[in-house]
Order: sequence, then structure tokens, then C-alpha cells
Amino acid sequence: MSDFLDRLDPAFREMMSADGPHVSELLRTDVAGARAASAQRSARMAAAQPEFEGQKDAYHMPGLPGEPEVSVIEYRGRDVLYPDCAIIWLHGGGYLLGSAEDLAAQRYSALAPVVSVDYRMAPEHRSPAAAHDVCAVIERLATNRDPRKIILAGPSAGGGLAASAALLNRDRGGPAIAYQMLIYPMIDDRHDTPSGHMDIPSSGWTRDASLHAWSLYAEQDGASPYAAAARASDLTGLPPTYIMCGDLDLFLDEDIIFANRLRSSGVPVELSIYPGAPHGFNGFVPQAAVSKRANASIRMALEHALS
Repeated sequence: MSDFLDRLDPAFREMMSADGPHVSELLRTDVAGARAASAQRSARMAAAQPEFEGQKDAYHMPGLPGEPEVSVIEYRGRDVLYPDCAIIWLHGGGYLLGSAEDLAAQRYSALAPVVSVDYRMAPEHRSPAAAHDVCAVIERLATNRDPRKIILAGPSAGGGLAASAALLNRDRGGPAIAYQMLIYPMIDDRHDTPSGHMDIPSSGWTRDASLHAWSLYAEQDGASPYAAAARASDLTGLPPTYIMCGDLDLFLDEDIIFANRLRSSGVPVELSIYPGAPHGFNGFVPQAAVSKRANASIRMALEHALS
């Protein structure tokens, strides 16, 4: 762990030294407690931000045939640059935590309407329920806009779900969307890489917490590509992709491998790695210099994909 702390950007020292109990610790024994702790942390972060001044609408979309409706929140900034486009936003939280009430979803609503999805989570719902929810949203949005103006985006589990849903959407013969934005995506249930064995403080997202989350989320007979996108043998025909990760993230190596596999499959890929940055860095400490660079890069990539 000393190597992790030595390489950590000083801007994240306070974040990584916070007193517990931490979400990654609670998750292994008390999902409800972890959800409550995560919600409290999100509420504190929201209270520190200016109030959202755009339009916010909560509603339901039809699910896939035979499946329940999908709850979404649509955020629309005051002066939207690309009103005929849509960003489908998938929150993070290890496939077990979080909700469509997401600060990050609001952040990009000045670019295009952001449809933040309350997808079904584990342990109540295993994969592929979440990917089905996302495909239902893609299909619904594509009925009244050009699918080439639809972007899938999300951080952590949300990025992993975006990748899995893009695979399922392709395999279902769904609308050909414009882009996928994968922010330190959680895409491989094995974590069998050097970074997957990184010694990370319990205040961060640890290997034990992540493997436990996968055990609750992935299919009981083994993870499919619709749970863990890294399991896919065929990555052809997927939309252009942006992947970013910190170099002190459990997911670093699997994200780099996935980016290289996409590139080898003919998919245009942009990959950004940020030194000294742990998992979730740009959301938890947005004022850090490296976070500002990362968030500016995300915004530029989204704007390029929408234009």
C-alpha cells in the first residue's frame, strides 16, 4: 500500500485517508448500509455544488417486451448546444449502488439532453437485467431522433454497463448509436491483471469489494459479455469509444486491454490515463488539477461526438 500512497496525487490524500466505515467495507456484509452511506456521500457532494438551474423531468419508458418499465430522469440545461441529440447516462456504484439522481449527469446537460437511467441493480436483479433496461432506453429514444445522435456514457459500473449494453444492442440488431463514453469502466469480473491485484486502501474501490459486487451482479452460471464486457470474444461493429482511467485504479489494466482490443477490432478509440489518480477521482475531488483536465477531456470528447 505504501507504493499506492507514494504515487498518489496529493490532491487525493484527504479523500483516501477519510475515516470509515467505507462503502467498500460495508458492501461485503451490508448492501443496505453501503447504499445509505453512498447516498449520504452523494448528498454532501450535491450540497457543495450550485443548484441545478435547468429542466429536470422524471418519467418512465417502456421496457423490452415482457419486462418492467424503466425509470429515468432527464436533465436539460438552460441553453442546450445539441437539443436533438441525447446522452444516455448510467450511474456508477458497483452495479449495486447509486441512482439516476447523479451530479455528473447534470454536468453534461448543457451539451445535450441527458437521460439518466435508474437501471435494475444487484442483488435484487442480476445481469442481464440492467443491460436490457439500457437497450430499452436506446430503442425508445431512437424512435424520435437519429440514433447516430445518441451517446452511451457512464463512470465505473456505469461505464461497464455502457460497454455491455452496446454489445447487447449490437447483437439484438438495435439502432446504431454514435459513441460510447467509458469512464474508468468496470468491465472484467476476473481482475486478473497487475492493477487488479493493486493494494488499495479501504477508502477506495478495492479488489475484495469489486469481486464481491461481481458475485452478486453477474449471471450465476458465469459472467456473460452482457455483464462483463471484457468477456466478449467479438468487439467488431461497436461505436467509437472514449476510455479514461487513473493509473492508481483497480481497473487500469483491464481498461487498457479493452481499448487495445477495440482498436484491433476496427473500432476508433481514444484512451486517456491520468497519473496519480485513484478510482472516481474526477467526481470525488473535481477541483484537483488532474480532475479538471480529465473533466475537460470528457466534455471535449462528448462535444466532438455530438457535433
